[in-house]
Amino acid sequence: MEENVNFDNEVLAYLTVRKDQLIDSHKHYIQSHPEIREVLNDFLSSNDVFVFAKEYYHPFNPTPLKYKPLIVVGPSGVGKGTLIKEIINKYGGLFESKISYTTRAKKSFEKSEGSYHFITKEDFMRRVERNEFVEWCNVHGNLYGTTFAELDRIKQKGKIPIIEVDVQGAIKINERAIEGNFLFIYPPAFEELRKRLGTRTETEEEFKLRIQNAIKEIEMANNSVLFTNRLVNDELEQAIDQFYTLVEALYFQELKNLKEQQQNQ
Repeated sequence: MEENVNFDNEVLAYLTVRKDQLIDSHKHYIQSHPEIREVLNDFLSSNDVFVFAKEYYHPFNPTPLKYKPLIVVGPSGVGKGTLIKEIINKYGGLFESKISYTTRAKKSFEKSEGSYHFITKEDFMRRVERNEFVEWCNVHGNLYGTTFAELDRIKQKGKIPIIEVDVQGAIKINERAIEGNFLFIYPPAFEELRKRLGTRTETEEEFKLRIQNAIKEIEMANNSVLFTNRLVNDELEQAIDQFYTLVEALYFQELKNLKEQQQNQ
């Protein structure tokens, strides 16, 4: 019995010494690698550790998965719609724009079934309660949203969904843990953005609100590691070429498969 007690004491003493050695070794390692402490602090200070980790490790996984949605992000007036039309004109066999739901009023030149499904605010909120939206947000008092069903509709056709959203929408998509290729488009300068927005038929108050929102969106994008793909829409032809280059790199295998299918037809 006494031998067992002595043995237990020896083991306990050894474990205590070993524990102190490991603590000391750990302390020295952390001191010699301060970046570890910084990363740990970033993780602990985040409101959503999962989202932070997903964004933090995003650059370490550059190989795109097949058929991930192309998420085109940028402030109002930056030319997202124009660039998307160009890529669909060139690669319509692979890409398709999603149709959003919105509560805003339909403009006179818009078709009933075009880029939007026009619904009431009550209908929209019912869909929110049923968790139908991948992302939704309030833009200048109007609600906009993308449904899971819409993305599934496009994927079932063997195509890649293109999602045109602002930074709010992109962040919400990321929070849903949906894998996508995020591409942020910058205006060349705020003065140019003012000119582009100035051609729209809206009140001075609406115009100022768009400019303020654009500034906020660019600041948010600059502070996020989510947008690893970026371009400046300065000269349109140059921006289109850069957009083609980015998309062709992100979807190299899918475009290769599409080309082979077309050749075999």
